[in-house]
Amino acid sequence: MKGLLTIIQDALLQKQPVVLVTIVGSAGSTPRGAGSRMVVGAEGCLYGTIGGGISEHLAEEEAKTLIREKRSQMKTYSLHPSEEADIGAVCGGDVSVHFQYLDPDDRGIGEVIQTGIGCFTARENLWLVSQLVIGPGPASLGLVGAAGLVRWTGSVPQDLRAFLTPQGTQIGQGEKRYFSEPLVRASFVYVFGAGHVARELVPLLARLNFRCIVFDDRESLVCPERFPDAEKTVLGDFSAIPSLVQITQEDYVVVVTRSHGCDFQAAAFALGTPARYIGIIGSRTKLKVIREKLRALGFTQEVIAGERVHAPIGLAIKSETPAEIGVSIAGELILARASPRPEE
Repeated sequence: MKGLLTIIQDALLQKQPVVLVTIVGSAGSTPRGAGSRMVVGAEGCLYGTIGGGISEHLAEEEAKTLIREKRSQMKTYSLHPSEEADIGAVCGGDVSVHFQYLDPDDRGIGEVIQTGIGCFTARENLWLVSQLVIGPGPASLGLVGAAGLVRWTGSVPQDLRAFLTPQGTQIGQGEKRYFSEPLVRASFVYVFGAGHVARELVPLLARLNFRCIVFDDRESLVCPERFPDAEKTVLGDFSAIPSLVQITQEDYVVVVTRSHGCDFQAAAFALGTPARYIGIIGSRTKLKVIREKLRALGFTQEVIAGERVHAPIGLAIKSETPAEIGVSIAGELILARASPRPEE
């Protein structure tokens, strides 16, 4: 999402209008669900996707028309074959798409976008809210945090807490409708180990809107140049993790270090935190040794084998290479993020 906002900001600073195209609802089988976005300029798509295919092509052409007409719009595309609104797709569903015209002369829009970009370094949840406007007129866009209003352009809705949704959701307030989606999540993925798996995993997670912090004791490996997609890199001895890292109940822990000893130290630390997900790499034999050492420290079987502990880490896709292992870990983190916590 940061990349999307940056593209919008760049266009508006160059006095180029754009349309923010967002899937705000879907039913049946569709390529992408609510929250999928792309930014379209006068010449075509600048960033993102709403699923590709004929529906995206038509949406892109619609957005270019709306830029010329300086207005917003809502459209539904039917992906059912042989229906009156058939567009030539066979997925079997319907997508509701909102086209939000963003005027470079609207100072308020620029301030919302700039504020949103700046919030990506904060440890706070933040939501992007769009009013589903149809026709000409100013586009209402805002940022809402857990504590309330952060920035808004246009008329501010009364019930801001209704926008604090776990995923992209349409919300009605009186005669107005809005679409709210998490923009910045307070959580981080702490990757312990800066080796080959981490090099593959971190840029993938960044593209999936996970914020990564990489920890290792090797100065040559744990540096910003090696991990440009990481939020931060931390250099330190594994025995000193508790003094260098603070993990909350929103965070994820990925243990992919170079040795059994480092894996054990990172795992022991993670189990003493409220992290919502803990994943430990290794063969079943190696993990058996680590579990025995953890029990010797006083951790119970219930804690070691609890729902938040994933060992071996990653989805079972028979991954072997660092890149494949990165994909399997990323898949499991997506599933963990989309699932309620055990206590919820």
